[in-house]
Amino acid sequence: MADTKVEPKPKEQPKAVVSTTAPVVSEKSLIADIKAAIEAGNYKLVGLKSQELVKFQRTQEQVEQEAKQAALLAITTEVKVAIDAAVKRLVDAKKLDLADGVWYSADFGDKSTSCRLLKVAPKAIRTGSGGKGKKFSIGTDDMLKKHGHIEYKDGQTFQQAYDADQDKNKRYAIREALLKVEGLIT
Repeated sequence: MADTKVEPKPKEQPKAVVSTTAPVVSEKSLIADIKAAIEAGNYKLVGLKSQELVKFQRTQEQVEQEAKQAALLAITTEVKVAIDAAVKRLVDAKKLDLADGVWYSADFGDKSTSCRLLKVAPKAIRTGSGGKGKKFSIGTDDMLKKHGHIEYKDGQTFQQAYDADQDKNKRYAIREALLKVEGLIT
């Protein structure tokens, strides 16, 4: 066997750790930086500092808005309980028997309040299969029998156009045109 000597590796020197904390930024310092950059004529720096200022201001506004929202959320339950108690007293006194609900709104900006008592009417029984539009006593088939031979558009008659496409929107347009021919709509 050959004699091999292993040389020890030199110890690595520990690297110095430099603390890199971001400088504390304030609105005043950013404005001062912008003024200094303007005086120096460095408009790229003016742009960068302006962007930093806008971000800083936006962050401050967001923090304020979140604090306001949190404060409102904390008092929401208290307001709801007070309004519920007032409405319950009216319900217990049978003053709201004709109403199905109460809608209350208070705008503190223009000092206005509004209150509506809601009554839900039962839905009328629907007849037929159509929508809620105007109802005519004449059906599409009857109008096609009377006016199906008249030219509708693109060289097609009303009957041909109706039979050519099953799309409900196109058929509705044909019905509207037939109603105009009948003189029922203008």
